[in-house]
Amino acid sequence: MIPDDLNNTNEKACLECGQPLGAGRDDRKFCNDICRTAYNNRRRKDNQKEPEADHRDSPNFRKIYEILLSNRELLMMHSLYKDEPYMLRDLLGKGLNLKYFTSQYEMPEVGTFNFCFDYGYHITSTGRVYIEENVQEIFC
Repeated sequence: MIPDDLNNTNEKACLECGQPLGAGRDDRKFCNDICRTAYNNRRRKDNQKEPEADHRDSPNFRKIYEILLSNRELLMMHSLYKDEPYMLRDLLGKGLNLKYFTSQYEMPEVGTFNFCFDYGYHITSTGRVYIEENVQEIFC
């Protein structure tokens, strides 16, 4: 007759490969170091946060980029055809969005220009808008 402790049909299996662990310590979980390392590496990888997708693929990025392009086109057209200052209400009526710009430039004695790529605007306290082109900025 076989003793009960040797007739254990509830044998433990390796957490990585599933093979029976056989003789050894009762608290053993892996059949060898390779399985232990593979299991822990896989577990660590699964627990890692998914890397964020490229921000350029997000719908918000595209929407903001389209707004910036629209602002730039509006500023460029007004800069090319007229040299006089515009009224802010006229540019807002044509779709200028003041919320988004790519950079700011402080001009002494004039104030801050908000640029949409290579074209920028400055709004005076009276609501007049001056448009400038930054020829050092390259827009492709």
